[in-house]
Amino acid sequence: MKGVGMSKEWIARTALADDGTRREEITHLTMPRFTARVVEIDPFEHNPVAEEGDVNLDDGPAYRIDHKTIVCEIVWTDEVPEQDHTRWLGVAMDARTQVRSGFKRWRSLDPVRHMADRLKLDISHCRTWEDYTEAFGDENDRTDGDLVERARSAIGVLSTGEIPVLLAMLHAANYDHVADELSGKDIWWRLSRTSGDHAEAVALAIMRT
Repeated sequence: MKGVGMSKEWIARTALADDGTRREEITHLTMPRFTARVVEIDPFEHNPVAEEGDVNLDDGPAYRIDHKTIVCEIVWTDEVPEQDHTRWLGVAMDARTQVRSGFKRWRSLDPVRHMADRLKLDISHCRTWEDYTEAFGDENDRTDGDLVERARSAIGVLSTGEIPVLLAMLHAANYDHVADELSGKDIWWRLSRTSGDHAEAVALAIMRT
């Protein structure tokens, strides 16, 4: 269970369909491997809220996490004794909390918000790093690569503290090849002169915790 919340072990995804329904899943990438769906429920009716859309509660157990959250539609890739299921799902929820809180802090930092505005990238609906990666890729595809071109254009006018933030945002979006292209040979010099919220934004994006 070491490394809870680290992206190398956990992936937390939240998708929003055109009809407004949501699907949130958390996946454990190492032994024991499994994927679980996280569903919001009405605390009084104890049924999934309408925004969740179709939820399969008939095939397999549903585990209550708190008064408004259950875990269900669990797929165990590796065999796990049934008596250990609840414990591992609890670990998954701890990881979900950590991943979401780290991303929420990153998204709220002024350097990140300002850089997203400069790039014309809307991250207001992103809840996890996976959401952000998907949003970045979707916007770049939608604009036929213009989002990356905006990053290339911005690099020449950004301050010493802003450049590492942009490079870290590219890294978090899985555009490391663009970050490498733009970083030049003085990235460590720039990082040594990055402090405060700029430094925190870089660190959180690199760690993706």
